[in-house]
Amino acid sequence: MVVKAIKPPAVMVEEFVRVAHRIVWCTLVTVDRRGRPRSRVVHPYWEEVGGELVGWVFTRPTPLKVAHLARTPYVSCSYWDPAQEVAVAECEAAFAGDRATRRKVWDLFSGADEPLGYDPRMLSVADHRDESITVLRMTPWRLSTLKSAWQRPDEDR
Repeated sequence: MVVKAIKPPAVMVEEFVRVAHRIVWCTLVTVDRRGRPRSRVVHPYWEEVGGELVGWVFTRPTPLKVAHLARTPYVSCSYWDPAQEVAVAECEAAFAGDRATRRKVWDLFSGADEPLGYDPRMLSVADHRDESITVLRMTPWRLSTLKSAWQRPDEDR
């Protein structure tokens, strides 16, 4: 059963973040101009911001990714591991490349314990100001784990 509410229940958010931060890597899917899915593996950091769950990813703003998100500003993030734990976030997505956001996300990753945390310089950049990387901000409209599912009421897709 899917819970429909403006905000996901706190227990659902806690379960999703626990699974996502333990598994760390997820498959992120965008949609191309012909409606076909395109997958890549990313390393998001999830946190509550202003009362809502937000996922952050450092990414390269490739022309393909920029075009996909300009046309269809949604992504799907799917986590799975051999223990059969699953977490999925269907999200609105937008690039957030301002310096303050880049600095915030840099600090989130560099300050977290491994395996969630890492030194962002491994992305072949000196610091958060390097424009060869940007930040993708993901705001879920639907979450699911093996235990529960939530969806914003206006998101009947």
